[in-house]
Amino acid sequence: MLSIVINGLVAGSLAALNSIGFILLWRTSRVVNLAQPALGLVGGVLTGMLFVSAGWGFWWAAPAGLLLGVVLSIGAERLVLSRLQEVPRSVLLLATVGLAQVFGSMHTAIPFIFGGRAPTYSLDLGINVLVGGSHALLGSEILAVLTLPLVAVGVHLFLAKTRLGIAALSLGQDAERARALGVPAGLVRTAVWGIAGLIASISGILAIPVLGYGLEGGALAPNVLLFALAPAVFGGLRSIWIAVASALGLGLAYHTAVWFSDGGHIPEVVLAVAVVSAVALQRKRLGRDEASARASSWESAATPRPLPWRVAASARVYSLGVVLAVAAVLAAAIPPLLFLSPGGDLVLYGTAAAFGLGAMGAAAAWMFAGELPLGHWGFAGLGAALAAVTPGPWHVRVAIAGLSIGLLNGVIALLTRRRSALAFAVAGLAAAAVAPAAILYVGRGTIPGVNTRVIGAVAGVLVVLGAILLIRVRASTFGTGLVAARDDPQRAPWLGVNPTVGRVFGLTLSGVMVGAAGALYVASTGRSGIAEGSFEPEKSLALLAIAVVGGLGSPVGVLFAAIALTGAERVLPPPWNGLMSGVGVIAVVMLLPAGLARAVERIRDIGVRMIGAAEPPQPTEAPAVSRQEATA
Repeated sequence: MLSIVINGLVAGSLAALNSIGFILLWRTSRVVNLAQPALGLVGGVLTGMLFVSAGWGFWWAAPAGLLLGVVLSIGAERLVLSRLQEVPRSVLLLATVGLAQVFGSMHTAIPFIFGGRAPTYSLDLGINVLVGGSHALLGSEILAVLTLPLVAVGVHLFLAKTRLGIAALSLGQDAERARALGVPAGLVRTAVWGIAGLIASISGILAIPVLGYGLEGGALAPNVLLFALAPAVFGGLRSIWIAVASALGLGLAYHTAVWFSDGGHIPEVVLAVAVVSAVALQRKRLGRDEASARASSWESAATPRPLPWRVAASARVYSLGVVLAVAAVLAAAIPPLLFLSPGGDLVLYGTAAAFGLGAMGAAAAWMFAGELPLGHWGFAGLGAALAAVTPGPWHVRVAIAGLSIGLLNGVIALLTRRRSALAFAVAGLAAAAVAPAAILYVGRGTIPGVNTRVIGAVAGVLVVLGAILLIRVRASTFGTGLVAARDDPQRAPWLGVNPTVGRVFGLTLSGVMVGAAGALYVASTGRSGIAEGSFEPEKSLALLAIAVVGGLGSPVGVLFAAIALTGAERVLPPPWNGLMSGVGVIAVVMLLPAGLARAVERIRDIGVRMIGAAEPPQPTEAPAVSRQEATA
């Protein structure tokens, strides 16, 4: 039993280091840096490769990894995030999603630069520590347990006692006033981001010899981000000590499940239940600063500008819209039925359409509930597992999967309402971690009686119909009320809008789409079972990247982004496809916050002008009337 405690403390210590980095950046920059764990892995992989392949000693390789992490962290802040200081915090959060993909591609590519050897190694400190008389502690495990209190105390003293730390806190609380009092904002933020990069690199360097590293997936484990983000959320993104205690508790719960289970994914299930329970029982309500992190903006979730009333009412324009909608549905249904050959092309079409439907669900969660879905592809995996064990024909299974995941999302929406920032995102990560366990439990079942051509056509039609549905809901009076509740939940009741109803509706609709997408994804592959790796949590970031690049407020933009990024994945091998997705997210957030929706809007306006639709007449001034005429 003592070995369970030691292993739990080691895992919790590694997670707590990243949690401290989350809290440090939130309190000083009001940024939730989702790229923190991926950034640490870049320095960790470089250290491992220099130690394993280049023959460097650990104490020479580790400083190189730490330096790389500091440089990358400062570079991300100076080149990307500092240029987004005036945008809503939700947009900054999206930028860190792109950075996470970029860093993920970097730490996946580094081993191949050194010849493809895995950067795993063991560290010998010359100290032999036995636990329970049989288990010998590794040097990296000893360093992890000893480093955590040093880092926690150091960051606490830095923020509470040093002039630089107090200046950083003042920037986080009121940046404009801090600058007016003479605080050098650029210098302070550079120092803070450098410290955060150093902490992330320490965690990455110590994690690789403890947890190992896979060249294929690149990630250490499917729950790395969940392990790091959940404790920070439990601490309200403010308390270092609550975050550390939560991380250690999650580590102990996880390794207790590992000890008492016979293998498989039972520990992930225990971790997910613990996280969701902690989020549901959390009594801390949103404060003003945390609410601003959840709030979205018209620019970051903009829908295409509506047509002028006279143009929109034009019979020609309405007829053109109907014709285009029908043409889009037919264009989605015809290729798999007539033109695509069996095998790779047909499978690619069906899976891409299903993935696009999942991205549509991610956009719906943001559009109507203001929530950033970090684990939505995990919900798709749960839908696929449910479809595999549900009796009946395939279309019934797809419908049941969609409705069930929609209901699950609605329940989680109720549990996480008025909780601390990112509560729903953490619950989504828990679902993403438990999805492989659900798939393993059903034995990677199958959906019998499936014609892959028909499934491909249905998936293509559903993604187009999903886009049309979101457009119609968003344009309705009900949809306008949902957006109002999303943007200002405090004032929404005064306007007759219940923010809880809007939140539950948006996330339920999102769950229906993503659950059906998971079932269609499995059916489109034509395999006898769910392929291993189909619903890994890392794919949730790719799903969110599609929604961001297309425009979180524009379903049509999401369609174009799904086509573009799927084509890039087809042409570019890993890790270049992930790099392009990350760069695309960053470019869109910085240059075109509304995504490809702006291009769609311009094309639409050109089409309206081409068919000759008239603009509404401009009001003219009334002719002057003399006093005598007015009297008469």
